[in-house]
Amino acid sequence: MASSSTFRNLDPAKQDRILDEALTEFAARGYGQASLNALVGRLGIAKGSIFQYFRDKAGLFRLVFDFAVGQVKDHLRAVRGQTQGQDVFRRLEQSLISGLELIHDNPRLFRLYLRIVYEGDVPLRGQLLQSIRLFSRDYILELLAEGQARGELRPDLDPALTAFMVDAVLERFLVARSLENMDAGLGLYAAPPEDAARLAHELVDLLRRGLGTA
Repeated sequence: MASSSTFRNLDPAKQDRILDEALTEFAARGYGQASLNALVGRLGIAKGSIFQYFRDKAGLFRLVFDFAVGQVKDHLRAVRGQTQGQDVFRRLEQSLISGLELIHDNPRLFRLYLRIVYEGDVPLRGQLLQSIRLFSRDYILELLAEGQARGELRPDLDPALTAFMVDAVLERFLVARSLENMDAGLGLYAAPPEDAARLAHELVDLLRRGLGTA
């Protein structure tokens, strides 16, 4: 386990504060440049406490990853529940717009993800990326399966390939929104929220025309 019983026995509010501050540090500086000294300084605890709570820096990072991904999963599960019964493409659009809102409200979460994608010094990087992509795939597969059962998607579509494509398109959109010079002139990066939402609608409309039955 990434954390010790000493950490798990802390008050839950203190656990969350430590993980929240560590998330800020790793998202801002990446794994390699993240400073435990800066972290404990902000927390007002002794540096030795970190090593009592976690085996090492890698153990702390893994728990921060789980902490961050848990927030994203809760967010997407809420969207899935709120859009239950709606057209599959409407659900995909709402999922994408919800992702834009989450990045805006808590940019550290997506910044941490980008650190994992683009920086090679992250411990267990392959496993972490796989866990993210598998959750995203399963989330999209569920939406597609329900849409296909309602006749909203072409019956000849391969579910796994379709989920892979949709996942890639939506993830690329969020990356382009978050990183300068990654939007290929689309004007998505730093666009006003209403313009980003409009582009999200147009993107999902393209998916509708290619994958839908109507």
